[in-house]
Amino acid sequence: MVMKTQRLAVLLALAAAIPAAAAAQSFEELLNSAGSSAEVPAAPAVSAPRVQAGAYREAQQYLPPNNDNPGFDWPRPHKSAGADYFTTGPSATFFKASQAQAEDLAEGTGKCALAPNTLYKTVARPGFTGMHVMAQLSEPLPGCSVTRGYIYMPHVSSTSAGGLWELPKNVRAFLDTLAYAEGTKEHYDYIFTFVTFSSYADHPRRAICSGSLCSTAAGRYQFLSKTWDALAADLGLTDFTPPSQEKACVELLRRAGAYTLAAKASKYENFSAAVNKINTIWASMPGSPYGQPTHTKAELWKVYKAALAKY
Repeated sequence: MVMKTQRLAVLLALAAAIPAAAAAQSFEELLNSAGSSAEVPAAPAVSAPRVQAGAYREAQQYLPPNNDNPGFDWPRPHKSAGADYFTTGPSATFFKASQAQAEDLAEGTGKCALAPNTLYKTVARPGFTGMHVMAQLSEPLPGCSVTRGYIYMPHVSSTSAGGLWELPKNVRAFLDTLAYAEGTKEHYDYIFTFVTFSSYADHPRRAICSGSLCSTAAGRYQFLSKTWDALAADLGLTDFTPPSQEKACVELLRRAGAYTLAAKASKYENFSAAVNKINTIWASMPGSPYGQPTHTKAELWKVYKAALAKY
């Protein structure tokens, strides 16, 4: 016991000796990491609590087999120098030195204003962490000392990393409706029961139990880890970033025979038919067989029309 105590004391002393410069260096390391996005290290997976047999049931998610149904032809990632960017949405927002709330940061040194509907060039492809896009600006903003920072993800309409904005507006609105039904809305960083994660390096693989259900569902579209693993292998996805989540979700729609219907979902009969085809994949859909709370088709139709109006 004495030896263990001494070892713990040494480890704590070493941790305290790490220079503060490491925090400043971490952002550059994130942006320079390999792949389509820069990520913080993944947290260790947390297993579901041990319970008596029969007390909990495991969440289920049907994975349709691969097939020849039509889907979306995603654009290939660009490779031209100087072409990386992010574009702000319709509201003014801030480029921030940290992920803190904008109101807690000082003008010019902690945050700098970004104009709405404006493209900003970056030195590398933007990355993602939690609810923020990470980027390094290719040119400084006027009167601003922040060149490497964060933008609140819902305030970003597109980035050179790709994703939701590349899809037709009918499909975007359909995915917004699905996210509403799953309770995630704009959050790509949700785990079952609204626990959050920061790193998009991989599916968080954290099993959480609530009520009588245990689930590893994560992301905007609540992929179970086993569903994600199969899709990632088939699609060649190497991370769990928002663009990867979009590709995997659209692949599920395609395999279920729902993509072409979602692309024409501005007509109710197509919307209704698409919903009917995916209720064995997502437990929140009307008619789902999994015994979890569901939404009515009439409610989701209203959500869809409101989402479509934004585009």
